[in-house]
Amino acid sequence: MELRQLRYLLAVAEEGSITRAAQRVYVTQPALSQQLQLLERELGTALLDRSGRRVRLTPAGEILVRSAREVIRQLEEARTAIRELMGLERGELTLGVVQTVNMYLMPLALSRFWECYPKVRLHVEELAADDIEARLLEGTLDIGISFLPPRLEGLESHPLFSEELVLLLRRQHPLASRRSIRVAELQEVPLVLLPRRFCTRRLWDRCAAEAGVHPRVVGELNTIDGLLGLVHRLDVATILPRLALHSPLAEGLAAVSLRDPTPLRTVGGLFRKGGYTCTASRAFWNVLQEVLQHWLSDDVSLAPSPVPDSPRP
Repeated sequence: MELRQLRYLLAVAEEGSITRAAQRVYVTQPALSQQLQLLERELGTALLDRSGRRVRLTPAGEILVRSAREVIRQLEEARTAIRELMGLERGELTLGVVQTVNMYLMPLALSRFWECYPKVRLHVEELAADDIEARLLEGTLDIGISFLPPRLEGLESHPLFSEELVLLLRRQHPLASRRSIRVAELQEVPLVLLPRRFCTRRLWDRCAAEAGVHPRVVGELNTIDGLLGLVHRLDVATILPRLALHSPLAEGLAAVSLRDPTPLRTVGGLFRKGGYTCTASRAFWNVLQEVLQHWLSDDVSLAPSPVPDSPRP
């Protein structure tokens, strides 16, 4: 059994296709298929069910994939630890970041980090909160910037700041002149929202349920700028975090605070509990806190949360 065979099997499991898996790991489809067949012969059982349009794992394949993920994660940690001997003269860091933070805060943090550590390669992926947590546990992310507390066990969290969700609408809207509005008053207001797989939407749904409201959701989009664009063009409103006000598309829109209850969320860093925290991760975390302090001093709508000096106090 070879490490490359395990990587190939993981790629097929995640892509559901031999062709796409081969493209992902940069080998030809025949070469990938041959290696998987050798692995199956060595184990004496089928690992993949190739009978349908989508390739699926057999029960034996699922067992091996679970072990393969752990083996590869441990090898990646060992490789990272060895690179630490060379300091921050090289190395890689993979971040998973939720949409609003990635759009408005991360560019500042990334530019500052590269000024300090130009030889460290950063990979930033914009992901839903659930995906960030899953990828951290798999070991394919070093840091997650997401919402707290995490839903999955095995993660530790460190708060960065808290912010409200607000009602955003055109200035011509009848509610635009209000400074605040009770959630119960939005029963008949047409809303366009993020889908339910987003934490922002689930937070709003919980607040609406608490207020006894069944919101009139007329559309869903999975991008914040898409929602803001619709609000500009239609007689609808949306519910988004205050960070969204930093988007150029938010110019000309009114933001109304929500109360009874006020949707409030905490953004923070997520790390795999007990996992190895590399020097680059600690350096990025410190840079992020530094940038955040300047950000918070300019935006009083965001409430700072106490933050540790490093992700491993």
